Amino acid sequence: MTLDFFFDPGCPWTWRASRWVVEVAPHRDVAVRWRAYSPDIKNDLPPSTAQGALRIVEAVWADHGDEPIGRLYTEVGTRFHAGEDSSANALAGALEAAGLAAGYVAAAADVRWDAEIRWSMNEAMGVVGDKVGVPILVFDGTVGLCGPVVSPVPTGDAALDLWDRVVGLASTPGFFELKRTRQFELPSRRDTPL
Repeated sequence: MTLDFFFDPGCPWTWRASRWVVEVAPHRDVAVRWRAYSPDIKNDLPPSTAQGALRIVEAVWADHGDEPIGRLYTEVGTRFHAGEDSSANALAGALEAAGLAAGYVAAAADVRWDAEIRWSMNEAMGVVGDKVGVPILVFDGTVGLCGPVVSPVPTGDAALDLWDRVVGLASTPGFFELKRTRQFELPSRRDTPL
């Protein structure tokens, strides 16, 4: 199975879902493609460091394809969420830790990459519609959904059980949504503007 995981590096819920996917992928033979999705662009907001990170992702992808993107997102997300540092320095550190050239940090301010981000977003919305946020999971390019939103991140058998249920729901014709009030709220914060 292939999974297109559409992410915004600034979203803590997407970060948690991504760690769940990393846990599950080797156990369910899932090939993950990490794809850009920017709420800044979608909602016509000023660019943030998260959008800058996605510009870097697109620049790296243009040169190297899919292979380094998961590694780069892991390094960016670790700094943004575990380290609570969403600065430009965090992006430079993420590139270095992912084994990528430091020069890619310049892409964070290069608006030409926004067209590539929009293209990625349009692919996601073509499957799940435009009234959703992130994370977006698209299975085998044909069915998808927004979510799951989980905290704490499930591991082990609980992670695999959730995966099987999410794939089952996404594959069910006519299924649209399940929702309940969150028991755990993250602090509301807007990451650093570019």
